[in-house]
Amino acid sequence: MQDYLDYIYPMVPVIHRPSFQNAFRNDQDRDDDGFLALTVAIAALVVATMARRFHEYQSDTRTLRYNSRKEFVHACYKKAMGLRTSTYFDQLSFQKFAVSYLFQASFLQLGDHNWSRMLSVEAMQLARLLKLHQISDYNGLNCIEAQLRKKGFWLMFYTFVHAHVQNLQGERLAFLDPVLLDSINPEDLMPLEVDDELIFESSVLAAAGNESSLVTGFIIHSRVFWAAIRDPVLKPTGGHCPCVRVKDCDTQINHFNERLHCLQDLATHIPPSFQPWTATQEGANDDDMDNDKKIAQSQFASIQANLHVTLIWLQSLILDQLEAAQSHYQHDPSLTEHPAIMDQRSIWIEREKLCRQLFFILFNFPRLSIETNGLHLANKVRDVVASLIGCPFHPDDPLSKQASEYVQLSTDILSRLDSSEGINTMHLQTWIDTDRVHG
Repeated sequence: MQDYLDYIYPMVPVIHRPSFQNAFRNDQDRDDDGFLALTVAIAALVVATMARRFHEYQSDTRTLRYNSRKEFVHACYKKAMGLRTSTYFDQLSFQKFAVSYLFQASFLQLGDHNWSRMLSVEAMQLARLLKLHQISDYNGLNCIEAQLRKKGFWLMFYTFVHAHVQNLQGERLAFLDPVLLDSINPEDLMPLEVDDELIFESSVLAAAGNESSLVTGFIIHSRVFWAAIRDPVLKPTGGHCPCVRVKDCDTQINHFNERLHCLQDLATHIPPSFQPWTATQEGANDDDMDNDKKIAQSQFASIQANLHVTLIWLQSLILDQLEAAQSHYQHDPSLTEHPAIMDQRSIWIEREKLCRQLFFILFNFPRLSIETNGLHLANKVRDVVASLIGCPFHPDDPLSKQASEYVQLSTDILSRLDSSEGINTMHLQTWIDTDRVHG
């Protein structure tokens, strides 16, 4: 539990830290089935995310023996399911959503995508029933619960965007439909920019000084995900629905260009305390710090790594989509006259620029800040580098040579980052329709 609070919590803040710590110290609360399920789910996420920590747990004489992280996570899930009664879904709570979300994230961190898909549907259903997306339904919630639900909405929104940009098999259900998405003002659902220790049931204290909090990084990360598919400010006319864009190539190209420019603009306006060079500078001089300061610094570095890799990854995916949309014009004589068209060389120069930024983070950030992001980060790195494989230029072209060098360099990086215990199957169909199997 302490490893979750120290390392994973900044990226997955599904608890109110002071309340959780008080409940964990209280024997009566700790024996509650709902709280027990939550702690088991948290344990699953920590082990699934941080492979090195699992090996340390195995050497502890008090630890139950499991041969692999996958075995441990499935044992945790079985334990949590055993705590459910026949009336489990008759009463809903954020805690029940958190348990489903944590297990969905745990299986995803393991690379067990089929289990993750199924559990994401349960988390999605609970989020919809709790109306995490509807700010008008927050009336009557205390300050702690409102903050938790806002964070829960954005965690589900991250999942929604992942499905939106990566749903290659067309099998993933969506947390939001276009009508609901159009009705949401993202700023309404942003968490308060204060740490948990300043939030009580009936009041919220003001933060002292101008220092950034962990929530600041969470908010910036949320705005990045929103900007990947929508304008940051809710416009009275709204944007074009995906069903309209898919039939109109010009609209689709304009949409991808807008999203790309919006993400680039966000990157330049990130506060200095969350810029990537801050983590590399601070990480070099931490020998004289006490443990609490080291942990705080590590938490900020983990958020920074997550934020900047996500920014790079989303831009890379949008470039892929833009290039695919522009292929409609590849034999069109008016190609060079189209105002929104990016020529192929410009796209590849932009891809290499993104790769340089990515390698800066991977080589210069503290190792722990990379590890605490787990397989999520490795998958994003793989997606960014994979976009360089199909370089269309002559092998002797400087762009082709650079792309080849980056792909080779990424092989060693991914061998260290990818902590899954199986083959990466995110973009493959790994389920079997038994009714279609014959002899």
